[in-house]
Amino acid sequence: MSTMSRAEHSWQPSDVLPRTVGGPSPLSMPDDWTLSTAWQRAQRESDDGGAINDAERIVALSDGDDYHRVQWALKGRTLVSECDCAGHKYHGGWCAHVASLWWQWVRGQIVVAHLDTGREYPAPPAWLRLDDDPTAFDQLTPAELDAYLTCDLGSFGVREFARYTDRAAGTVGNLLADAREKTAGCRR
Repeated sequence: MSTMSRAEHSWQPSDVLPRTVGGPSPLSMPDDWTLSTAWQRAQRESDDGGAINDAERIVALSDGDDYHRVQWALKGRTLVSECDCAGHKYHGGWCAHVASLWWQWVRGQIVVAHLDTGREYPAPPAWLRLDDDPTAFDQLTPAELDAYLTCDLGSFGVREFARYTDRAAGTVGNLLADAREKTAGCRR
């Protein structure tokens, strides 16, 4: 596999997102994350891979000869991931490749796309729950979910979000009202 520097590779959103049977599994932090070999490796090694599309990345850690395809995206209010390596199943979803992507994301080195809204996040958003049900917000439209996550669960006000998205404040208010009704007003 030829390697590209991060400067040579730019992330572009994709119109076609992969669909897995049954959907990807949500992530939850392992109890021993600071001590595990996978986490130590993720922090020590560099990743010579890059984005394939909005939802997948190639991870090629500098201490290995292989590269791995990892699904890495936001869905609903959670992060979903899937890696093709054996360690992914063995370590409960936190192989060195997934841990490397988390480490890069929290340090602002990669962006993560939201599969439902299309919004890109250069760092984990305040509303993120790692062990949430990825289908919990499937009843919302992408615009309703975006407004709900950003305004009700995030830090934007309605007017601020309206300006940010070039919408009228009334439109954002209507999206939020619909989202609240569909989610029974609970702030999960």
